[in-house]
Amino acid sequence: MENSSFGRLIGALFSPGKTFRSIAERPTWAVALIAMLAVGTVVGVLVNKRIDQDELRQVVKERIEKSQGPATPEQLERGMEMAEKINAVSRWLIPVISAAFYLLLNLIFWMAFRFFAASNLSFNSSFSVLLHGFMPQAVSALLAIPVVLSRESIGVQEAQSGGILASSLAAFAPEDAGKAVRALLSSLDFFSIWTLVLLIIGYHLAARVSKATAATVVLALWALYVAAKVGLSALFG
Repeated sequence: MENSSFGRLIGALFSPGKTFRSIAERPTWAVALIAMLAVGTVVGVLVNKRIDQDELRQVVKERIEKSQGPATPEQLERGMEMAEKINAVSRWLIPVISAAFYLLLNLIFWMAFRFFAASNLSFNSSFSVLLHGFMPQAVSALLAIPVVLSRESIGVQEAQSGGILASSLAAFAPEDAGKAVRALLSSLDFFSIWTLVLLIIGYHLAARVSKATAATVVLALWALYVAAKVGLSALFG
């Protein structure tokens, strides 16, 4: 299983040791990238089409009032038209944006292991580890599809936070919890923790560094991401 591109998609989840050893010897990433983009695009489009229009209108109104004062009906209608146009275009840009995100993220991981862990890890090997390490996110997306299809509408905040599945502590946050608190709790997610474990195993084997070094680099980058996420939520919340 771990020697084929398709088998690695499953192997990374349930037999990570053998799979990432195989990836370290012969990295592949095309099938994993296509799989990630496919499931991400399907979920993104389904969610985009079910955005709660009443909540979207309220969000548009709040943004207008923050920048221009009390919103007139004409301004609100123009804002809604613009939001709908942006949503219509952005839903088809999901695979492009996702691919750019994975490439940028891989650049960060690759540079971190090259410069801070003194590894000879290649960009190609790092990309293969990253994508296969993110397979739990594909599982999360697949599980979210029937949940999305069962609902008539999805709130803007819920869509932006990715909280379709009740897999993080954010699902148990009180209603009056601030955006920064929700951002922090949403990071404590079952699938995110699973992803971190796989990335540590994968980079330990592919970068040929100790598990402690791999864990330090991966967890440090994740902590920076969470801090940025919470900080932006506090700033713009």
